[in-house]
Amino acid sequence: MPKPSIARWLEGGPAVLFANPTAQSGKAADWIRHARALLDEAGVPHRFVATEPNGATVMRVREAIDRDGARLVIYMGGDGTFAEVAKGLLGSEHAGDVAMGMLPTGTANDQGKSFGLEAGQGALERNVEVVAAGHTVGCDVGTLVVDRGTKEIHRDLFFDSFSVGLGAASLATRNRDRKRVRKIPGLGAIYRDQLVYAGALARHLAESYVVDTKFDLDAVIDGNVRNWPGLLDVIVKNTKIFGGEWIFDANSESDDGLFELVPVAGRRDFTAKLLGGLRASPIGTAELEQLGIETEPAVSGKRMEMVVRTKTKVLPAAQVDGEEIPAGERYIVEVATRALRLVVPLEHVDPSHTDLSAAVSTR
Repeated sequence: MPKPSIARWLEGGPAVLFANPTAQSGKAADWIRHARALLDEAGVPHRFVATEPNGATVMRVREAIDRDGARLVIYMGGDGTFAEVAKGLLGSEHAGDVAMGMLPTGTANDQGKSFGLEAGQGALERNVEVVAAGHTVGCDVGTLVVDRGTKEIHRDLFFDSFSVGLGAASLATRNRDRKRVRKIPGLGAIYRDQLVYAGALARHLAESYVVDTKFDLDAVIDGNVRNWPGLLDVIVKNTKIFGGEWIFDANSESDDGLFELVPVAGRRDFTAKLLGGLRASPIGTAELEQLGIETEPAVSGKRMEMVVRTKTKVLPAAQVDGEEIPAGERYIVEVATRALRLVVPLEHVDPSHTDLSAAVSTR
């Protein structure tokens, strides 16, 4: 029998576990078997559905909820799998009645770490215990519209971050490098994941000394006009942790109805944020300011309208939750407060935040 705490979400039916058995060079299949055994031991009845390529997982999640009656869906994988399962949940006809469990196995694991969940096979036992306990919080969701000229070219939801500039360009380079690395026998086992991204980031940072990659940003945040000239990057954050290891705003929360806009104003500011925002760093932004190294602060808001201006016709790259998206001239971000219900450790539950006060849809 399922534990009483998770039974209220199951409503008498099984949970659905979504994962990719071909991920991690085939290792994920063993991890999935392990996770399913742990779920059985924890009294969480469930069935398994393999994720599908090209965004088809979103439809599979909707079918599991609307057609089959699932009221607890569990993702197992990286931030991309999180996003696809969450989009399917929010696009269903019963989004307000469904909770989402997390069994992260990705590299960055921003969502999981922001709620105290580590990633990988070694963390499975504890993460399954969290799912079985059934404590939930609402998580804010971002809606994004990208315009180029007078035409809308992209519309999306995001749960962790959206960014324009250096980070997104590095992501695009990483994706190309990763494909090349896989073709070289043996190299893929060494040069992978965060190491590939670090190499791409270092390359773009070095190029910024030779090629002008900066851009100006005009923003209206909750009615207040802000201007930032000469940015290398701008990041809009929901969850507290970025890139698996950085915290740019210690006061940010994933259910406060606000996102944080983090401008990166040149290489000095980039270095300061890289050092001061690192979770394991003994030197924070306050200590850096005492040394005369100031960082451009984050700005919080519920609605952000951003216009990118460059000296050339080349628009800076853009990304959402680690996926490349078309670059635009104008970006509109709006926050749907606590639209997604996540199963998290008890210590991350705020008793005063118990409602799903907004809803979004991918339909």
